[in-house]
Amino acid sequence: MKRNQASKASRSIRLPRRNASYAELDDFFSRHDGTDLVEHGIMETDPDREDLDRMLLEYWNQPNTKQLNIRIPATAKRMIERLAKRKTVEVSTLIRMWVIESMRREARQP
Repeated sequence: MKRNQASKASRSIRLPRRNASYAELDDFFSRHDGTDLVEHGIMETDPDREDLDRMLLEYWNQPNTKQLNIRIPATAKRMIERLAKRKTVEVSTLIRMWVIESMRREARQP
C-alpha cells in the first residue's frame, strides 16, 4: 500500500488545458485537491490574509441586498427549519449566521 501511495505522489500532475470545459475541470478537481497541487508546486499558500480580514470587515458594514439560491435535499431544509425555530430566528438568519461563522473560520486558517 505504501508503495502505491509513494508512486502516486511522485507522479506529475497534468493540468487541464487553458480553455477546458466544466466537465474537464470537474474531472481534474475530483482527482486532485489543494494539498496535491501545493505539494507539486502548482499552487502555493498565501500567508498574507489581510485582504480576507478587510473583506470580512467590509461585509459587516454592508446591507443584505444580494440573494444566493441553493438547492438542498428536502430533509435538510426541514432540519434547518426546525433548528431555526428552536433558536427562534428566521431560516435565512440562521443560514446567514452559519455562513458568516464559516467565513471567519476559513479566514483564520493559514
